[in-house]
Amino acid sequence: MAISSAPRDFRTLVAVASLVGGPLLMAIGDLLHPEERMAPPEQIAILVADASRWYTAHLLLFVGILLFIPGLLALSALTAARKPAVGYAARILILVGTTAIASVFVGEMLVGRFVLDGADRAAATDLLESMFSGPILAAVGPAMLAFFVGTAAFAIPLMRTGSKVGWAAALILLGVLLVLAEILTAQVILSQLGNILAFCGSATAAWLILRGATGEVSPDPEGPLDVRARSRGDPSP
Repeated sequence: MAISSAPRDFRTLVAVASLVGGPLLMAIGDLLHPEERMAPPEQIAILVADASRWYTAHLLLFVGILLFIPGLLALSALTAARKPAVGYAARILILVGTTAIASVFVGEMLVGRFVLDGADRAAATDLLESMFSGPILAAVGPAMLAFFVGTAAFAIPLMRTGSKVGWAAALILLGVLLVLAEILTAQVILSQLGNILAFCGSATAAWLILRGATGEVSPDPEGPLDVRARSRGDPSP
């Protein structure tokens, strides 16, 4: 398969910066993250002892996942060039999922600020219990799940190519699945490992995109097929 050179326009540079900067901030944020517990009273006891660290960790996670969006869309564009319907679905699921996950990070930041501003333990526990109550989880949970499904949707077709970008996608998917395991078990070490793996995979993908070593496709989510057509000398539509 021929390798087309990647035009280093602003879209390529934004994708590369996103794939490096977003996951790096998330990895740092998760390494700062205090222990987690499933029971809100136990979690608040940990949070009260280190509220500033809790707030900073979730702030970095929030900013990181927002910065990660252009890079994820660029990777889904690589999938769309091979499987248009799957790539399109991956983009939609990722956008829905990142919105939901970002909202959870904001809620956890709010709890941290609530404690830092002098709220007592009972009030903070009530707030955390409300935030993760059944009605809230019923609304936000499926949207969060969309992120993990969307990541798998763009990663698996790339993995099947056996290319270097496929290996990068595999690292990202493995990292994201470890984050999901952490959400289900409250074992922070899982998401810490997951975010480090996701950073390694996304940084590798960024390097490949910058070098134009992703195959006959462009990382530009607006028109990968146009770029491929022009590389063959076909007239632009």
